Formats: sequence, structure tokens, C-alpha cells
Amino acid sequence: MDPLKTDGYDLEAIARQFGTPLFVFSGDAIRDRVHEFRASFGAEWPRFELMPSLKACPILGIRALLSELDCGCDVFGPGEFEGALRANVPPSRISLNGSIKDEAIIRKAITLGVRIVIDSPREASLINDIAGDLSTTARVMLRLKPDMGEISATSDFAPDLLISELSQRIKYGIPNSELAAIVDSWPSYPQLRLVGFHSHIGRHSKQLDLWRTWASVVASKVIELEPLLAGTDHPVINIGGGFASVLDADLDVVDRSGETPSLSEFAAVICGALRQELTSSSRSWSHWTLEIEPGRGLHSDTGVHLTTVKNLKYETVGEHRRWAEVDTSEVFLDLHGVPDECPLEFTSVSSAASPNCVYDVVGLTCNAEMLSLDAKLPELSVGDVLAIYPTGAYLEPMAANFNALPRPGSVLLDRGGARLIKRHETVDDVFARDIIE
Repeated sequence: MDPLKTDGYDLEAIARQFGTPLFVFSGDAIRDRVHEFRASFGAEWPRFELMPSLKACPILGIRALLSELDCGCDVFGPGEFEGALRANVPPSRISLNGSIKDEAIIRKAITLGVRIVIDSPREASLINDIAGDLSTTARVMLRLKPDMGEISATSDFAPDLLISELSQRIKYGIPNSELAAIVDSWPSYPQLRLVGFHSHIGRHSKQLDLWRTWASVVASKVIELEPLLAGTDHPVINIGGGFASVLDADLDVVDRSGETPSLSEFAAVICGALRQELTSSSRSWSHWTLEIEPGRGLHSDTGVHLTTVKNLKYETVGEHRRWAEVDTSEVFLDLHGVPDECPLEFTSVSSAASPNCVYDVVGLTCNAEMLSLDAKLPELSVGDVLAIYPTGAYLEPMAANFNALPRPGSVLLDRGGARLIKRHETVDDVFARDIIE
């Protein structure tokens, strides 16, 4: 999705029509990326399903498009669960993930036929008891925390920490000692039907050797647990949760060095490692279903944020400086404090002139709001529209109301049309939950 040639759309006209600040998503880019995931992994694995997480872009209009494209859905908690249902995801294609599942969400999931990912022994017992109350069985998966051994790779989120240590310390998944207890107790869970295994690594690294190791240790743990799958014809291995996008410009990633491998390269490495380990399975590897949760790798590069220049300021005493004050904010873009480096690209969509001026692009709250320092842009005028790119994953759901700012709306560009899929918040919305007695 090129912010200057966004599928042939006039972004300045979009900004005028719908107002700024504005999140804009390309349906065509999403369609292309879904196809690329399917082509890459489908070439390596005959039983393949794409299971995007709702959290990466929890806008129901976007999720409805993914439902139209026959994608499953990974959800975390009751809010995302409800969102998936409202966005036309068939319950049988929902995977209910997350820790601290309570009785209400488990009962709802079992009633609707949603698959539940077990995260602790408490959940296993609770799901079994509720399924018994409902006189049915529950489809479940076990979320694993396989030990990566002595691998020395460090996390791109925190380059001073080892991925092998973080993967064990992070809360997600069943601790290995508790997993052993679940295995020992499995005969006491007659209402549970185990259909597969779930293990996500997150966007810790885009190094193919790391992903090869991860797939291998996941498959090795799966082989240990395979006897629990009695009666399941095509059990599931669900991995992913952190593929880097092509541009790899996500703000929470500290180390972006190196090129992002292609999806075909990711697929060949992951599937090759799985096939090798699954030679020990009682089933042919091709009888296993592979689910990939693409994470930000699906959404990041499919969105752009539009903002309008509201004021220009100049300093000519001492060091000359220019400021472009815009109507968006760091609290909408997860840009906090004084950035050392901003990976987002700032471009004018109002001028085709050469970017021969330098501006500090600053936002509208009372924070420092240094969105982009020393940005190279054309000569700007008040009313010009800037595009900030890429903003397709995580930024919209993490927008906040600092200074009582209403959060931006969202527009979907798809197949030649542009439509509002999430309205702009109002000041009344901002204060709607406040109570004065």
C-alpha cells in the first residue's frame, strides 16, 4: 500500500470527505496479503488454515472482510469474542485464546461450538465441568510453552534478553510442570475433546533459523502429547503470532535490522522443520492441519493515517527551525516522548513538489508530541494533508483519549469505493462513562 498511490485513490479527497485525523485501510492490500499467506503456506502444507488474530486490527469492518475471505479468527477475551461474532465469523472457525477465562465466556464458547485454547489446569477442569453441565463435549487445544534450550538469539523487542528465557517467562501457555499434571489427569476430563496444540512465539525475531528451531521444538512437544488426541482425524498445530511485515516498521520493535524474509521463505523453513519432526508421529505429516496466525504480518503494511496541517511556525533567531502542527497526536500513533528514530514515513499527499524543506511534525496534545523530527517534506501550507505510513496494525486499537481528545475514525478503501467503517469519536463519547453525583 503506497500512501502516494493508494490503489488509485485520492487520499487528499478522502481526508476532506471523512475528516482528519483518520485511519485508512486498504481492502485490496488485505486481500493480496491473505492470498500471499495462503499461496506460500499452502504450497508447503496441504491442510492449511489462516487464523488472523482480532487484536492486530480489531475493527469489525476489517474483520468482516477477512470473514468474507474465509479466514478463521483467533480471539483473546470476551470483547474480541463478541467482536468476531458480530463480524460474521462462524463460531466453528473461532479459536478462543487468552488467560483467566471465566465461567461465562467458557459456557458461551461451548454452547456456540467455539474451540477453546486451554491456558492452565484450572481452565481444563472448569471447561470439563461446564461441558458436563451442558451434556456435551468441548473442543479444546493445549497452549504449549516448549523449551528452546540454549539458543542464544535475543528478542527484537528487547535486544538484551534471550528469546528462550522470554518464551518461558511470559504468561501465555501452560507451564511445563502444570502441563505434566494435565496429562496425568486427562482421563478425569471426559468432556474434553483435544483437537490440537497451540504455541505462539510473537514478533521476537525474523531470523529464519529461530523460526526453524521454534517449529522443531513445538513439533517435538506435540509428539509427546499425541496420545491424548485419540479419535481426532486431522489434529491441528497452530503457530505464528509474530511474522514481520515487509516494511517491518512497527513501533514496538527495537531491532529491525536485516531484510524481512518472504512468506515463501518463512513457509519453507517452518513447514520443513515440522515435517521433519512429525516423522515420529503415528500419523502422516500431511494428516495434520497447520494453522498460521499471521499477527502484524497481515495488517501492518495495509494502513495509512491521514492528518491535516493546522498551523506552521518558524524560528529565524539562532538556529532556524520549522514546525508543522497537525491535528493528530502521539496518543493515536503510539509515539510517546522524544523519539530517537521514527520508522514511520511522513509524506505530503497535497503536493507533488520535491521534499526540499525540513520540518518537525508535531501533534496537538500538551505532550512534546514530536511525531517526526527533521522530516523532509515539500513546502507546506495550512490545510495540506500528510500521510503517515504504515499504520495498519495495533495503532488504532491502542489510541487513547489524553487531553480528552476524541479518537479518530476509520475508512476502508476497497474495490474502488471508500466507506466509513468506524465513526470518529465525539467529546460526548469521551465523557460518556463519567459520573458526577
